[in-house]
Formats: sequence, C-alpha cells, structure tokens
Amino acid sequence: MMNMLAGFLSTLYAALAVAPFVTFAAIWFLIWFILKDKKMTTRLAMDITNFFLLGSVSLMWNRLFHTQFGFWLIVLVLLITFGMIGGYQTRTKGKPDLIRVGRVVWRFSFLGLSALYVLLFIVHIGKNFLFAT
Repeated sequence: MMNMLAGFLSTLYAALAVAPFVTFAAIWFLIWFILKDKKMTTRLAMDITNFFLLGSVSLMWNRLFHTQFGFWLIVLVLLITFGMIGGYQTRTKGKPDLIRVGRVVWRFSFLGLSALYVLLFIVHIGKNFLFAT
C-alpha cells in the first residue's frame, strides 16, 4: 500500500513538473476559485509551482551537463542568497526576520528558476536540433 502511494505521488509530481507554467495556471485558477483574492492567489501559486520548477530545472541541468549536481547547486544558491539577504537585514535593522527572508528568497527563486527553465528548454531544443542523428 505504501509503495503504491509513493508511486502515485512520484508520478503526480513528475506530471506536474513537466510543464510548470501549465501547473502554475492550473494552481492559480484553483486557488482563485477558492479565495477570490488575486494577490494572495498569485503568491500561493508561485510558492507551490516553485517546488515543481526546482525539480524540472535541476533535471534539465543534469541532462544538459551530464551531472547529478543540479538540485544541490540550486539549493546552494538559495542558501547563499538567504545568507546574503539575512546579513543585509541584520546590518540594516539589527535583527533578521528569518520568515521574511525565506519568503523573499523563495519568491526570487521562482523568478530565477522560471527564467532558467525557459533558457534550458531553448538550449535543449537547440541541442537536439543540431545534434540529431
């Protein structure tokens, strides 16, 4: 039973991570139908979609550069960004608000991972077009 649940969740994640922009739109409309608040809906949809972007971008990075380090590279960049923003907040305000710093890093990572997704997608298409056998 547990293997079946894990398999289902894995398949569901893979299906949603294949096209994160479609996932974003679906999540946005689903949340908007419930909340009817566009600002909150957009933020929640960004937060949820970021999980799928993380897996998708790291997989494309691994395939393109023949490595297994893509996920950990993204995590490393997120942690460095968290430290830099937290350090800046400590210098300016004297005390960091870790929840706010985490939220800022997570939402900036949505923008960065979205751009990286588009870039890697185009590079993959170009690579497959140029080196097709």
